Amino acid sequence: MEKTMARSAAFQAKPIWLGIPAAAAAFFGNAHLFFARQPGTPLRVLSLMAISAALEARGIALDAARKRAIIDTMELGAYLNDRFDGDPHNPADFRHCISSFSRSFHRDCICSYIKRLRHLERSRPGRRPAASDVRIYRENVNRVSLATLWAIATQGPIDVAEHEIRTDADLRILFRIVMIAQIIDDVLDIRKDCKRGLPSFATADDSNSPALIAAVKSYSHPAPLGLHPQFCLHILLRTAARGARAAISCRRASGWIAG
Repeated sequence: MEKTMARSAAFQAKPIWLGIPAAAAAFFGNAHLFFARQPGTPLRVLSLMAISAALEARGIALDAARKRAIIDTMELGAYLNDRFDGDPHNPADFRHCISSFSRSFHRDCICSYIKRLRHLERSRPGRRPAASDVRIYRENVNRVSLATLWAIATQGPIDVAEHEIRTDADLRILFRIVMIAQIIDDVLDIRKDCKRGLPSFATADDSNSPALIAAVKSYSHPAPLGLHPQFCLHILLRTAARGARAAISCRRASGWIAG
């Protein structure tokens, strides 16, 4: 644990400049994954790129083994989400995904992730919850998920990774990007979530277009465009916010979200 904290402190002590070199290395080193079977979605590929860029900014390359473990963890997260939401999934594929971590270096981290996620999902808000309850639930789930990916990337415990997400400038912005992506996902899935009574930003009891726009704004501001240590992440943050506003407008036009 002390070694991990020392490594975390070393990360913080390094000049953190997530600029063009680190972002370019992360992008071109992972761009081929957009056309691969896994991670499977553009959002997962972009998440992997962002994690890789955050490491590159600290002078650390994401090796093939850790990259593979991150992709497998993303796949596991998708299976767990399907199980908790009651969506159809292949049990054999799920068991195979779980077993792949049984003798892995990251076994304890994955076990902690599943345990924490199960606790959060079992205490999830009920049908038509308040927006404040949805926000707490979504933030907790996404923070645990992102902390798990970062713990695997840095080969440290999940507790330290979760602390870094709350305190590290790069990772705080990355978490805000993840939350905006969650709003986009909730807005696009509003039909399915309404039908099944699943809690989301879009199905909250007091949800409407202004409330959703305000939620996006709360995660996207401030996002300065000048040259500064988190320049590239702020560009991605602004892009995600524009995408969220477009999704909200689309669903409002179709009548699924009140104006």
